[in-house]
Amino acid sequence: MRKSDILLLISTIALLLYFLLSMTIPGLMSPVVVIYHWLLDVSLVLGDLGDFLISFLGNATVLIPFPYMGVTFILGGLTDEITSEFLFDPWLVGFLSGLGAVFGEMTGYLIGYSGGQLIEKNQRNAFGNYVNEHPRATPFLLWFLAVTPIPDDVLILPLGAARYPWWKVMIPQFVGKTMFMTFIAWSGRIGLGIVGTLIGNTDPFNIVSRGIEITSVFLVVLAIYVLVRIDWTRMVLGKNHEEED
Repeated sequence: MRKSDILLLISTIALLLYFLLSMTIPGLMSPVVVIYHWLLDVSLVLGDLGDFLISFLGNATVLIPFPYMGVTFILGGLTDEITSEFLFDPWLVGFLSGLGAVFGEMTGYLIGYSGGQLIEKNQRNAFGNYVNEHPRATPFLLWFLAVTPIPDDVLILPLGAARYPWWKVMIPQFVGKTMFMTFIAWSGRIGLGIVGTLIGNTDPFNIVSRGIEITSVFLVVLAIYVLVRIDWTRMVLGKNHEEED
């Protein structure tokens, strides 16, 4: 069984256990509610600096989902309780969040560059060959992963292992991350009030809330698993075989 299969199995079992515990212990607090209030506190105390730091930490946690986008979302729509005026510029919030995210992602690159063992050696070698044979596809993939909530580590780790130039990783990542986080900040400007109302009025202990929470986490885990399971060896060998024919 591959490491990715083991991680998927462990994650699935953990989510099922959490669901069973939440049904057995009705008063078990939902992590989503706890994390939301924690992110709200961080946003209020640290502001723009917190946006940068949380984005950095959120992207430095290799292959572990971290709700760093919550701070950017909250800062984008946070208002003064007295004047009701918005406190932060969503354009600046998006820029700082994107910058922090890029620096955070580079930790995964450094882990791969120094010989990280998250990907088998034959996979790393085949990935390096694939990147060399598709020089135009790699920047697009980096940008695409950055501009979507799909975890980037599954691409950045093997790029580091393949000794892909760091600046070629940072540029498309910065463009994509900044675009995505600016979108998140403006979404907060529009929808923070609605989200706050829903969380405040929704019972976090009912089965529907738990089901939505667990399904969301599982989809993130599944996305990571699918991307890690890409067989780069087969893709490279398959292409070479077609050229020989």
